[in-house]
Amino acid sequence: MNIEEITLKIEILERQNLSKSAEMTNYTQSALTSKVKKMEAEIGQEVFKRTPQGLKITDVGTRYLKFLKLITQEYDEFLQEIGLAQTNKKINFGSSHTTIKIYGASIMNALQTNNIPLDVDFTVESSTSLNEKVHNAAMDCALTSNPIKHYPDLNYDMITTETFEVISNNSHIINFNECSPITLLVLSRGCMYTRAMAEWLKKNQVPFTMKEIKSVSSILDFLQIDNTIAVLNTKLIDLYNYANIYYYDLQQLNKEIETVYIYKKSESQQSPIVQLKQVIESLLEDPIDQS
Repeated sequence: MNIEEITLKIEILERQNLSKSAEMTNYTQSALTSKVKKMEAEIGQEVFKRTPQGLKITDVGTRYLKFLKLITQEYDEFLQEIGLAQTNKKINFGSSHTTIKIYGASIMNALQTNNIPLDVDFTVESSTSLNEKVHNAAMDCALTSNPIKHYPDLNYDMITTETFEVISNNSHIINFNECSPITLLVLSRGCMYTRAMAEWLKKNQVPFTMKEIKSVSSILDFLQIDNTIAVLNTKLIDLYNYANIYYYDLQQLNKEIETVYIYKKSESQQSPIVQLKQVIESLLEDPIDQS
């Protein structure tokens, strides 16, 4: 059984846009067109109608999609029954730049310490990208800030509520009322913290440029520059023992973001993906060891 081929068919049928599907896979658009023709040859009927607005799935295509999803679900259940799912399943686990720095080491430590047979492969991307990849079955699950868009086929289980801070060097305190140009330091342009702060600056007509800094520790060095601020998760600031910083209390800026675990609703309660979620939840029941 070629599960990867079935997953690709599901991607094509769900998205109904070969150009977008090509972006999400390692196939060219022409190769995906051939896949569609092969699908239609296999079942003897069209799975798509060609319209001026693009592809539109047919009734037969919808039934075929439902059938393919049923196959993948039953295959997963079969693996669980024979005991392979828990030992051989590699979980493609996505995390945002912030969550990987806060929870990554603790998750791996918990898996190893408790001899939990899960093979977790980490991918670090923005919350928007992770959300879309889980929806398109290009990733198994993700731990990230609650994205704006919610797909109906996904669970968004809240793990914890995070807070973030807007900081600068305490020798370079900024008066935002002056609306002078500033530099905003961020870990990721796609981070929800970044989005919240950027929207606040635009709303208050404060001109800014954004600078992405991958190293949390080096942000402190950049804060030595005049007219520079950073937006960071509160736990990261505590973790890296930042000193000589000034915290801003900005009106109408809600500094709370939900951290959610994203995965398919079709996952059974005994699946490795749900087991990984339970490991993460257990870390938050007790103080997280960052040593």
